[in-house]
Amino acid sequence: MTELNLNRRRVLGGALGSLVAGAAATAAHASPIKPEHFDETYDVVIVGSGFAGLSAAYEAVKKGIKKILILEKMEAWGGNSALCGALMCMPLTKMQKAKGIEDSPELLVKDMMAAGRGFNHPQLTLTMATEAAKAFDMLTECGVEFQDKVIRLGGHSAPRAHLPKVPSGGSITVPMHQWLRKQGVEFRNRANVHELVMVEGECRGVRVTFGYDWHTGEGRREAAIRARKGVVVATGGWGQDNEFVTATQPAYAQLECTAQPGATAEMIKAMLAAGALPVMLDMFQLGPWASPDEKGAGPGSFFADYAFGEGMAIDPKTGKRFMNELADRRTRAEAQLKVLEKGTKENPNYPFCFCSEETTTHAEGFKAAYREGTVKKSDTVEDLAKLHNVPLDALKASIAEWNEIVAGKKEDPFKKPLDVRTELKPPFYSMRLSPKLHYCMGGAAITTKAEVMSSQTCRPIPGLYAAGEVTGGVHGMDRLGGCSSVDCFVFGRIAGAQVAARKA
Repeated sequence: MTELNLNRRRVLGGALGSLVAGAAATAAHASPIKPEHFDETYDVVIVGSGFAGLSAAYEAVKKGIKKILILEKMEAWGGNSALCGALMCMPLTKMQKAKGIEDSPELLVKDMMAAGRGFNHPQLTLTMATEAAKAFDMLTECGVEFQDKVIRLGGHSAPRAHLPKVPSGGSITVPMHQWLRKQGVEFRNRANVHELVMVEGECRGVRVTFGYDWHTGEGRREAAIRARKGVVVATGGWGQDNEFVTATQPAYAQLECTAQPGATAEMIKAMLAAGALPVMLDMFQLGPWASPDEKGAGPGSFFADYAFGEGMAIDPKTGKRFMNELADRRTRAEAQLKVLEKGTKENPNYPFCFCSEETTTHAEGFKAAYREGTVKKSDTVEDLAKLHNVPLDALKASIAEWNEIVAGKKEDPFKKPLDVRTELKPPFYSMRLSPKLHYCMGGAAITTKAEVMSSQTCRPIPGLYAAGEVTGGVHGMDRLGGCSSVDCFVFGRIAGAQVAARKA
């Protein structure tokens, strides 16, 4: 599979991405604009209505800022945040402590640095880990309800993933949105910010197209909005911007992306044009729980986390396990790509994960994924082997070995941690796997105060802040599951506090 063979390439340098970014960063800055030419004025302007933008607004409100505007390009609020699984890995929350789970910010940092292959910016990673638990308190205040459980995700040394009562990002964005509206925060959708207004090296506001239609790229009117204290960019990644992805990482040009259609590169380009320092723009994460049988990251991706934890993944060619199902995402995605390379376009060799019926009773996403056909039921091991074209004897041997591991009679050769020991027995529920482009690892460089750094001075650009996926450095080369949301909460709050404290 030629298109898949390319995807295994490990790119450790910044080659093409850095060249593209550097050219943009040294280009002429946005044209100056006189104060009297602004159409509207707010204290704080936040671009993006996902977790990072909402958290920035929350903290600005708590600091007493009254005139806050949140601009959203799409018709619906929340961006990718509203569509994600809302897993939040936070050490030392009240819930984690109540369950007697031993954990610490330092342990989370260690896990993140391992997943990030040491490319993390240490102080950013440490800031996220030490401030994570405060996000739990913020969400509770805004009306977010949590399930009474804390689970372990791949690459984590302890169970620390918290889930909202309904496992969807909308369970967080909706109550936060409602809470902020009650505090007087103004929201406007279909507002496409395409430029930062820079005056004498300082960010003074934004240029925006109102009435924007993402289908056509057209809008009704242009406006310049002044931000007296500053601008917070919280627009997320650009995985759906194939032109930008291809320019920075050609190896991923053909990969399907899990992001919503609005995940494009306008604001990373705007920050580069304003002189922002780029970080690892050619680094992307692949989602190892993705399936070729559903669009993007659907309910099957939730189910896969449970099948990975309590079941196993199999290479159809051999009938054997081929990875630690709870390793970090990059490790699992690369292992899956090796399995996929054994197939052809006409006869693909999709790896698959499966579990017993016992796991499906508490696995989020299972019912929807089963209803939609992404997850399939096999009444016998013979049926499972036939469904995935696996050598029957090899599959039986793999199941028998797993059950010995679960029973404590044999050591797991892949060293997978077992928080739940579930015997594999029919009926089985399985899902085919194929990694998809999921997260932009790079972005604008920020300080621990969420200040965007200048490529010319390596110091903060006055009045410009950023948080979430549009920034780079927190996670290094690859991130752990359940950490992107916490990144947004932590640095969103920091950005909100910093812009609120800035003198107008």
